[in-house]
Amino acid sequence: MPATSQSNNAEDLDAIQQHVWNARLPLEIRLSASESRVYDQSDPYVISFPRLAYLPFLLPRLLNHFAEELITDIETISPDTGFFTFDGVPLKWHLPVGLLYDIYVLSTQDVDHHDPERSTTFDRKAPPFRLEVHFSQSSTSAPHLNLLGPAPAVVHDSFINSVKEADFLRSGTAKPIMSLSAADSTLLWRSTRENDLSVFSRIHASLLPTNMPWRNIPLRLYLPSTNANRQNDAESTVTTETDTEQPKVIPTGSQPQGQIRVIQSQIPPYSSASTAPTTTQLRLPSSGQGTPQTLGTALHSLLPGLFPSRRTPILAKPLLHGAPIPMNAVLEEVASKACYADGWVNIVIAITG
Repeated sequence: MPATSQSNNAEDLDAIQQHVWNARLPLEIRLSASESRVYDQSDPYVISFPRLAYLPFLLPRLLNHFAEELITDIETISPDTGFFTFDGVPLKWHLPVGLLYDIYVLSTQDVDHHDPERSTTFDRKAPPFRLEVHFSQSSTSAPHLNLLGPAPAVVHDSFINSVKEADFLRSGTAKPIMSLSAADSTLLWRSTRENDLSVFSRIHASLLPTNMPWRNIPLRLYLPSTNANRQNDAESTVTTETDTEQPKVIPTGSQPQGQIRVIQSQIPPYSSASTAPTTTQLRLPSSGQGTPQTLGTALHSLLPGLFPSRRTPILAKPLLHGAPIPMNAVLEEVASKACYADGWVNIVIAITG
């Protein structure tokens, strides 16, 4: 590739990363009616919140905001006991708020592949994320989805563990993240809390393989319950030589409403042939040679029922950071510049029509 083309591509990727980190969501958060002195008449807490951030960051502010309306004495409540629901469904606090929004709101909207105007303004026209905050487990009939409350130390440890898992998939070892200085590890978390791309990009770049090819892409696919029901073969689409290479299918809720199916498998950044790769080829460690793995080839491998074509999204559309992502997007580039703060590429599947 000519130097000018490489330079332009790098600039485009940097611009995408800047756009991802600049993205924000309007949140409208109300206190659970059963915990409020004025039932459902309390004023909501409204904020423009970074898409990459986590809801527990807001709990101290929310407790202070609703202090005068809480039935329970605020002195007896810790913000660490708080949790959020959407349409009565408890939300997983370890997932970024933008990902939660794409799962529960955007994936349920009708996505038209043939409407370019809608494709370019998909996130701009989206409604606010209307949530309820709870500080009492008894205020909702739905079971709490997390065993641990979102105390700051717990949220931090969850994030770092996710970073380590992504690092291991990229490099085949956790040495890069384990070699980070204590100062840089602290800065990585602080950059996420403060939405500071300049600090994040320096540390994130140090975790990416440079002198060796990537082993795998940290990729997860999220199918909300409605979409998952229409993908009957999601758990049996990939056949490999050993059971350990089967894609992980991780349900994140036991109740029918709000259940999410998460699919994760080993996806190297290169296929071993210039033609469309087979399922087994997708599982081979990358040698740095071959055809770059695209989102389309990975989706066709993992969910052929929803993605019969590697090039065109016919039955479903992949969403990333609130927008449709092209099927020809090179996954290594996506994972380098358009990942979430923990290094994962989290794709939400929206059914068409």
